[in-house]
Amino acid sequence: MKSAAMLIVDKPAGLTSHDVVQKVRRAMGCRAGHTGTLDPRATGVLLVCLGKATRLARFLQRQDKIYDCEIRLGWATDSYDADGEPTADPVPVPALEIDEIRAALGKFVGTIEQVPPAFSAKKIRGQPAYKRARRGEVVEPDPVQVTIHSIENVEFAEETIRCRVHCGSGTYVRTLAHEAGASLGVPAHLAELRRISVGDFGLEESVDWEALEGENREALWDRTIDPARMFPGWATVTLNDTGLAVVANGGVIEPNGISERRRASASDPEHGEWVRVLRPDGTLLAAAEMLPGGMFQPRVVLG
Repeated sequence: MKSAAMLIVDKPAGLTSHDVVQKVRRAMGCRAGHTGTLDPRATGVLLVCLGKATRLARFLQRQDKIYDCEIRLGWATDSYDADGEPTADPVPVPALEIDEIRAALGKFVGTIEQVPPAFSAKKIRGQPAYKRARRGEVVEPDPVQVTIHSIENVEFAEETIRCRVHCGSGTYVRTLAHEAGASLGVPAHLAELRRISVGDFGLEESVDWEALEGENREALWDRTIDPARMFPGWATVTLNDTGLAVVANGGVIEPNGISERRRASASDPEHGEWVRVLRPDGTLLAAAEMLPGGMFQPRVVLG
């Protein structure tokens, strides 16, 4: 059985990300950790690192995400989603043209300042904002800089806007829904959210909840992603025996320890960028940082 891998789970609605991780631990028989929380109501891609691959989870948290979402017009909630309490009575939704909606959403494309919802895991003075909000405290999270690459597939019917959002790490689609409504002059909240992909990994490689309950452990491991595939955007260095000995002793990998180098793009990696360090058999040994002079410092070693 593998000692490290990643499982892509299609999270169902009504479960926390922690619930899913607990289920995966029991199903796979190893430690596990997710790489980015999905709200209980949300569904879709949840990346779960298994075994020694949990050491790599922090790198996956930085990946772009794509969501399909439904924004309901007419009333807002304190949590900005359908689980929250309405902040006022519903109001009539005016007749809106699709071009007007697209223009309003387009204002949020780019690098913007966004205020996280009061009911979020964003920490305020060391404690998640939602815990303070539930105690009745006035919660005002600081704005953060996020990037929304695109908002596409925009449709409008029955007081609901449907769209696909491609965004960077840390973006709150709930806040986007709330602010989009304000831009249109109508209160709004996020009614549904489905995560289509995280980085290069999407629903097509996922397992659903029924599979976690019904398939045997060996079959589930056959559906995992090998660590060497987890970062396709990183350059790769394959070690020879000299390089393997250096890593085993906690040293810096120099050119004489490398048997092969592969770029991830047209250019070589630069100082500070991350690279995959492979054993001669192609399995992932470490995540390393590029140093000046063509050297690599392993930062996370799977062993």
